[in-house]
Amino acid sequence: MANSQQVSSASDDALKQQRLGAVMQVLGWTLIAFDCIIGVWIWVGLRSGSFFWVWWVAIEGVLGLALIGLGTRRRSRGNRQFGELAPR
Repeated sequence: MANSQQVSSASDDALKQQRLGAVMQVLGWTLIAFDCIIGVWIWVGLRSGSFFWVWWVAIEGVLGLALIGLGTRRRSRGNRQFGELAPR
């Protein structure tokens, strides 16, 4: 009985890792998409002498790429955990 609880707990943990990774990837891609929309304002800001939009897009882009990278790692960790639990 205890063994089945351990297996379900391990599979629940693997599923949580996969879901967290997927959410992080979606948030990262959403930030990148908004960067493309906000990118229109870079030229307007530079023409007026402001670097606000440049920094905004740069920081948001780095955060988006970091979330995509971390999400990919989390998702692959969950996949690897499921692979270890699979019967052979």
